Amino acid sequence: MGSVRASAPAQEPSCLYPDEAELARVVLGPKRAKAWGGLAAVLERSGLPKVDPMMGGRYWPAVREFLDRYHHTGDHASSRRQGRSEEGVHASGARVARARS
Repeated sequence: MGSVRASAPAQEPSCLYPDEAELARVVLGPKRAKAWGGLAAVLERSGLPKVDPMMGGRYWPAVREFLDRYHHTGDHASSRRQGRSEEGVHASGARVARARS
């Protein structure tokens, strides 16, 4: 019988303001960490916390919250943006009549 590898526990950085190299490893993993610089620049436009110049890193709890919001998970699972296909549809799935002006 082959051994089944247990899933790795969620990784956390070593401090509240990890440097970009550590953050890249935690968020993307060691194999994809090189992509963090470009990805972070793009995600900053959507609200990823910037590097705090005084602390020398991004505030980890805010980064984690941003990623949870970005992927609609955790406490943010119900805060999905309403897309065009959902306009005028009640939560039950029934169409809602719009008033004409």
